[in-house]
Amino acid sequence: MNTYKKLFAYVPEIKNKAIFAVIFTAISNLTLFFAYYKIWTIIKVIFTKNSSDGLIKYSNLIVILFIAYGLIYFLGLWQSHLLAFRLETRLREKGAKKLLRASESFFDTHSSGEVRKIIDNNVEGTHMAVAHLIPDQTAAIITPILMLILVFKIDLFLGLFFVGVVLASFFIMKAMMGDKTFMEIYMKKLDKLNAGAVEYVRFIPVVKIFNAPLKGIKSLYESIIDYRDIVYEYSMSCRIPFVTFQWLLNIFIVSPIFLAIFMVKNGSDPYLWSAKILFFTLFTGMFFANMMKIMYVSTYHFQANSAVDNLERLFEEMQSKKVIFGEAKKIDKADIVFEKVDFSYDDEKNILEDFSVKFQEGKSYALVGSSGSGKSTIARLISGSYPLDKGKILLDGRDIKSYDKDFLMDNIGMVFQNPKLFKGISIYDNVALAKENSEKKEVIEALKKARCFEFIDKFEKGVDTVIGDAGVNLSGGEIQRISIARIFLKNPRILILDEASAAADPENEHELQIAFKELMKNRTTIMIAHRLSSIRGVDEIFLIDDGKIKEKGNHKDLMAKDGSYKYFVDLYDKANEWRI
Repeated sequence: MNTYKKLFAYVPEIKNKAIFAVIFTAISNLTLFFAYYKIWTIIKVIFTKNSSDGLIKYSNLIVILFIAYGLIYFLGLWQSHLLAFRLETRLREKGAKKLLRASESFFDTHSSGEVRKIIDNNVEGTHMAVAHLIPDQTAAIITPILMLILVFKIDLFLGLFFVGVVLASFFIMKAMMGDKTFMEIYMKKLDKLNAGAVEYVRFIPVVKIFNAPLKGIKSLYESIIDYRDIVYEYSMSCRIPFVTFQWLLNIFIVSPIFLAIFMVKNGSDPYLWSAKILFFTLFTGMFFANMMKIMYVSTYHFQANSAVDNLERLFEEMQSKKVIFGEAKKIDKADIVFEKVDFSYDDEKNILEDFSVKFQEGKSYALVGSSGSGKSTIARLISGSYPLDKGKILLDGRDIKSYDKDFLMDNIGMVFQNPKLFKGISIYDNVALAKENSEKKEVIEALKKARCFEFIDKFEKGVDTVIGDAGVNLSGGEIQRISIARIFLKNPRILILDEASAAADPENEHELQIAFKELMKNRTTIMIAHRLSSIRGVDEIFLIDDGKIKEKGNHKDLMAKDGSYKYFVDLYDKANEWRI
């Protein structure tokens, strides 16, 4: 019940459909058993009265009852499916809304493919729990009770025997289902296997190039072995109870014959007992099918509970490390100060430790250093989207978290190495989304400043050209220039360029550098670059090493020091001289 309490909390306005599903299923089962009772009546008449009187009437009634059973059961399924589909929609909506509001830390620890797999797989798991398990659980509970009533109605001694059959079956079924912890282990192994399979698919090009065997993808191979072992172990643990259940079922079918012989010897009607044994034999098969349904209901119920827990855990992780912003909406001077900042993504290894630096308004800065040194982390922290482990980041002398989030985002512009454009909308609309209610002349001016008309003019529809249409192919540098046009339109006080020209070809890089020069005017600019030739004109360069500032100064001063910065520049120059 706790599982359904969690699920129905997402669809409170239509949770009564679950009640209707239960009611319709219960009525359909009552109808079905009334039909079985009439079948018993026909069998008894044939065996004891040796007459066909009333058989046509009973047969027609049975047909009507079975049709009614199907229609009423369909109504129950219809109600549960309507509830299930609404629940799926609501869970996906919640997942999308939670993603929009998720902390930046969440996206650093969860890939988009992983998040999609968790949401899709587990949302689908809830469908079975609601659409099918509600009717099936209702039937699984009602059916044994109605069976007992019907068998006792036929004969007291058969009823007592059937009670023994039910108790023995439930005992064996419990053993057949195995250890309760298995499903939890099974789900974890299955998730690990799925993740390994995704990783393997991503590495298929490498596998083909180097003809690597499956064992070369260690995680997938180990996942397959672990999954095989747990399934085999569970199957072997269930084999004795399952075979016992099959064996006892056959005994249960045969045993009433001996009871009938005993009763006939003691004066009972042999024809009546022949009818009872025939009906009981048919009835036992129905009981066996219901017991298997009960077992599967238990399995699917666990999977549904696991699916709900996985989704809620994911939703909680989306909100973890989320920064609570303030309401301030005024910046007089766009100075940025880091005061003894400690920061880690995983609460274990510090990326920055006791880090302090100041970026003054209107000046340009460059962060250089080896990969993993903390350059991009510094840039990300300026957005205020990550909670610090220690220290403060001040903007205009005020804690960056004290600002209104939307106001802060309006005043910080970021250009990344691989910007994204929205397909299905025009170049104009891709730029216009950077500023709400922007005028057309503002968008056109931003495109001009970003030097986008160098390539837009080649399209027949110009700025109204739809991204993704046939024949519309944009290079990495052209996409980058459109993203720069967004920043021109946004007009922020602070500019962060994270490897913004890394993917550009020589022709596009020239255009980008002209655009960047215009974009950086009168803004606090922080650049992260591996192309050291692009940062020589900035006001100050910081060489970051292991989360600390190792060297700082302008290009000329740092080259004169003959330190690590000069070493990097010399390596860069040598790399540029290399030719095939």
